[in-house]
Amino acid sequence: MVLADITVDAIETWLADAVVAPSTRNRRAASLGRFFTWAQRQGLCTSNPMVLRDSTPVPRSLPNPIRSAEHRARLDAAIAQAPQPYRLIFTILRETGMRASEVLSLNLDDVQLDVGTEGLRLRATKNGYGRIVVLDPDAMPRTVRGLRAWVRAAGALPSHVPLFRSNRQTRVSYRALFHHWQQLCRHATLVDADGHASYTIHQLRHTRGTELIEQGVRMEIVQRILGHRDPRSTQGYAEVSDLLVRQALAAQAQR
Repeated sequence: MVLADITVDAIETWLADAVVAPSTRNRRAASLGRFFTWAQRQGLCTSNPMVLRDSTPVPRSLPNPIRSAEHRARLDAAIAQAPQPYRLIFTILRETGMRASEVLSLNLDDVQLDVGTEGLRLRATKNGYGRIVVLDPDAMPRTVRGLRAWVRAAGALPSHVPLFRSNRQTRVSYRALFHHWQQLCRHATLVDADGHASYTIHQLRHTRGTELIEQGVRMEIVQRILGHRDPRSTQGYAEVSDLLVRQALAAQAQR
């Protein structure tokens, strides 16, 4: 089949055969749209069938933070007792709201610790764009202190090596991180009846975003911290914060 023979109906049939989430289906469709745009420019086809396709609306899911202050405190205490490098990895996740994949992808030379310009360079993220995660010694004290000690201990290692390495000196995998997360939650007695962790690693990100909103950090700053391209993703953190509603109502009543 040549490109010119591919119709939007054929594409819809192909997309429908894949048992995936609507968001994944839309991403695949977007990739096809870019491909056909390129093919038109190259003279390989005369039209882009994707322009005739309506994307499937994707319901926006709200963040799911760890709401219990007691559970947050127990997790923080368990993180402080975890073995390295997992103690520092979970500390970074907890204080910065970064994605686990972002932290695990860091190399030694992605760490910037000059006073006043502390940060972590992400070369590739979920949305395909690199960014700098700003580190503040006051807002993220354990992260900054931990990274300074970690980089000093690395000594003369080449700058391109993974920041977090296993005992075999390979990059720490998500599988290993998940295993230690399960152990950490058991240590904090935050497990279900089957002994599985009550919370996911990604909920550390949701928790940090919610905390920042509740602390009064401006929405656009939280968006920058979490690396959201779409501000609607950040707005979801405000929607789940009952504390903000109560504070607003209390302030109104005091006037």
